[in-house]
Amino acid sequence: MPLLTHYFTEDRIITHLCKERVKLAESRNDRQYIERLVGNISENEPDQLLYQMMPSRRQWAAFRPRHRRAGQNPDLLALNNAVRVLRHQSPTQPWVGELHQFIAAIQARVLGQQPFEFIPPIINWQVKEGHEYRALCRFNLADNLILCLFAQYLRDAFDARYSDSSYAFRARRAGQTPTHHHAINEILDLKHNAPNRDLFVAECDIRGFFDTVDHGVALASYREAAHDADLEIRADQIFRAYLNCYSFPVNVLGEAGPRLHREKQGHFPWPLESLYKRHADPMTARIGVPQGGAISGVIANLILDAADKCVEEKRDRLKAEIHYYRYCDDMILLSPSKRHCELVFGAYREALDNLKLPYHEPKQTHIYGARHWEHKSKAPYRWTGKQWFGSVPWIQFVGYQIRYDGLMRPRPKTVKKEVNKLLMKTGQIKFQLLRAGFNHPILASNGQAIASFRHKLVAQGVGRIKGSEMSGPRPMCWASGFKALHNKRFVARSLQLLDKTRLKQIGRFANCKIWYGLGRTSRGGRSRRNPVGYAFSYHGQFTNNGGQSLIQNPWRPHNLKDTVKQITYLLLTGTIIMRLVKVLRVSEHLTSVWRFIVSG
Repeated sequence: MPLLTHYFTEDRIITHLCKERVKLAESRNDRQYIERLVGNISENEPDQLLYQMMPSRRQWAAFRPRHRRAGQNPDLLALNNAVRVLRHQSPTQPWVGELHQFIAAIQARVLGQQPFEFIPPIINWQVKEGHEYRALCRFNLADNLILCLFAQYLRDAFDARYSDSSYAFRARRAGQTPTHHHAINEILDLKHNAPNRDLFVAECDIRGFFDTVDHGVALASYREAAHDADLEIRADQIFRAYLNCYSFPVNVLGEAGPRLHREKQGHFPWPLESLYKRHADPMTARIGVPQGGAISGVIANLILDAADKCVEEKRDRLKAEIHYYRYCDDMILLSPSKRHCELVFGAYREALDNLKLPYHEPKQTHIYGARHWEHKSKAPYRWTGKQWFGSVPWIQFVGYQIRYDGLMRPRPKTVKKEVNKLLMKTGQIKFQLLRAGFNHPILASNGQAIASFRHKLVAQGVGRIKGSEMSGPRPMCWASGFKALHNKRFVARSLQLLDKTRLKQIGRFANCKIWYGLGRTSRGGRSRRNPVGYAFSYHGQFTNNGGQSLIQNPWRPHNLKDTVKQITYLLLTGTIIMRLVKVLRVSEHLTSVWRFIVSG
């Protein structure tokens, strides 16, 4: 049984504070990007609690490592070293006293005997599509620190009870943390071991999962797991305080909803009709956990572990070959038997009903087309290269799409979102520089501004690259979200579109008529390599293992029998479509005649 005292030591608290301080520095650096180019940057640091507990940027910059390793944050490493060295070398500095006082307050609050409670989070929003927004929660510094360390405590305590089919919010095991990339690799291995075998696939999407979690179900799941792990009573008090500080009907619909409507003319979607089938009155019930709170991921695994166990029990009773993968509330089910797939899929949805979780009703794909991707939940369909009713060549899971022959690509919607980010970033920086240089030239020269802008777009997409070795994508960039593409067969068209868009935006920025100055003087640091070439491209982050040779005619027939099937399929679907068109035309004509008679 892990102890809370082991997770709220001085070292762990300092490490978390250093991470938060580096995040603040990075966000401040982004906000001051335009000011540095213009030349009116303010050197004063904000008067915040986190700044008062840490050494100044000038002090911890001296501890930066001389050589940067791949995947290592030099600022975080420097700040960690600076705090541990300077607080012993200069214990009388004001920030050292503030730090020790903060650590003592956190330990007394968590490990003491006083009643525990969290301050309700601040509700921000993020646009989903149209006028629909997602509610994001932000806790204050002390509460957020407690949540992160307590979530790590719970992950280590509960991880052994979870199913191997779960890949989100897991503790490290065998030297690595399971992620959705591992799930994708397992699906690829499954297809590689039996390349000519068709599989039946089912997908189920929960409607607004974090916004529809029932507090009673969450607390019951926690207490069952806590009893098995023999957790401390204090842990139960902290967990209940997390549930008590937030409820979607109160904090989001009641408080943030009117403010969102006034400022953005938007709303927070909530499946009220589905919730009424599971609750007597959802508007007065305790429903929803904070999106952005560290413990919400633990709650997701605690609740949905019951659905995982239900799938495994049904699979064992049927003695069926079922491959099941879940990442938070996203799931996918694969089986060579359609009957087994349907039965296990039904058991999963029954488990969701018992957990009071609403989900999108599965839609059946009869004819593969664009409508197939509009379905949030999909009834079992055949994943195959043969073109026939109910057959689909691609499956989709956690941002990836995989074709029946193992070819991969990023989800088109994700690529489109990155394209839009490149367009928006270019437009914002152009507008701000044009406005800043309206009356007098900005400080940076033309070449400096273009070089800085190029570095910014490259860092956003592929991170900071050193050398020309193709060793996979760097952390903290768009490409790092698709690690599973590396050394696989993938469609390069999507990545080439991103490279083309980025190059076009750099040209668009260079052609903008901004009033530049003579240039900023160098501080004597080493110049960065110009990020131009294949090594800095989106496509250059991944080794494409023969993917280009597979993207022509994906549903090609393998023999005469398949050819006859495809011709029959096309004839039948063509006939059906023509009949539907005729029916629609006749009904439209009859409707217009009826309206004419009624109006006359």
